[in-house]
Formats: sequence, C-alpha cells, structure tokens
Amino acid sequence: MEKTVFRREDRGDDAVAATAVRTRHGDHDRVQLDGVVGPGDTPREQADRVLSFADRFLREYCDGRLADVTMIRHYVREDLLPEAETEIGAACRSHFDPPELPTTVMVGVSDVVGGDRAVKIEMEATIPHDRAETTVVELPPSPGYVTSEDQPD
Repeated sequence: MEKTVFRREDRGDDAVAATAVRTRHGDHDRVQLDGVVGPGDTPREQADRVLSFADRFLREYCDGRLADVTMIRHYVREDLLPEAETEIGAACRSHFDPPELPTTVMVGVSDVVGGDRAVKIEMEATIPHDRAETTVVELPPSPGYVTSEDQPD
C-alpha cells in the first residue's frame, strides 16, 4: 500500500492546521483529513471555511472532490447547540448536492481545541480511480432519530 502524508502549517487567516493521509488501493484512494478548524464569527462561517479548504485540498492534491467525502465528523461546542447544529447543517447543504451526500456524525464537546472555535471537522473520502454514477437507495428514517432541538431538556 502506498501512503502519502500531508502536513499544513498555520497560515493565519485560513484553516489553522490540518493533517491528511492518503492511501492508494487497487481501485481507489482513501483520504482521511484530520480535525480542521476554520476562522469565522459563527459556526456556519467556520464550517463553510473548513469545507472550502477540504474541497480545495481534495482537488489540488488528491484528484478528488467533496462528492468523494463519505463521512464527516463535527465536534461542536455544547454551549452552542442546538443553533450550531442548524448553522453547520446549512453550510454542509451549500457544499454537497444530492445524491453526493456524506454520512455525518455531530458530537457535542465541552471545548474545541484550536482557539475560540465552535466546530472542528474530520472527513474521510474514497476517491475512485474510475468514476461511476452514484446509486441512491431510499431508506426509512432511523428509529428514534432526533436533532438537538428535539432532545428533551
């Protein structure tokens, strides 16, 4: 297995830091982008900057695109929920078009390492060597699925 490690230095007004690893497999590359925080005054602005950075990174260094992202993990400051959940969801919807939607996990945390940030985002992508069309299978809602707004106090 061929492995490439990417390291990024602090660039001030851009995403603070990121480490990514790309592994090459027979018919695809797998890319894991470590926790990235972005500048901005709101959770939506921060998520938007991280997603823009990830899009640029995947295109420029991995011959990929955001549509290749299969999983996103959002670590969100608990004191900003549920409003941050809505804002981050809006940022994601502005970057991902159906049917190219990743699975997501949002975890409430007491603090986000990286300064005065609302969200830290990790991503995994599978970049095919030969592109094929995406197949969509409609599933019923998961039992007991709720958003932060639906949680009992």
